Amino acid sequence: MNKYTLDALGVKQWLQDLYNSTIEFQMMEQKLILLCLRSWLMSRFELSESQVDYLISLSADFKNNLAQQIAFSINNQADITLDKQTNEKSTSTFPRDSVKVTEYESNKIQSDTPEIPIESEANEAFSRRLEGHLVIRIYYKLL
Repeated sequence: MNKYTLDALGVKQWLQDLYNSTIEFQMMEQKLILLCLRSWLMSRFELSESQVDYLISLSADFKNNLAQQIAFSINNQADITLDKQTNEKSTSTFPRDSVKVTEYESNKIQSDTPEIPIESEANEAFSRRLEGHLVIRIYYKLL
């Protein structure tokens, strides 16, 4: 798989390529994400030195939770959006007392599933669907 830019278009292209790949490849991608989010991001996206430094500075809990959310989204072929509200080339316009903040928002909805009788036949169709959208936001916040 290619390296992608870390912006909304790059994430969209990565997701499209991923969802067009084999189930085995999608499972491998999930395992890599869960194994080490930082390493996966560095191998999958083009990151600047300051982005790598920032990624390293995030807490382990935050990275683990985000990795779980991304893997869950891939498993359910949900949309993932990067809402990057900064332009790294113009970050020099931000005051020195600002800090980059990352957050994620996950909207997971499970559709209604009819109860299956205990004595249901094996060939009876069972349909379960999860819907959701993961939004990852990066923005600057004044201290």
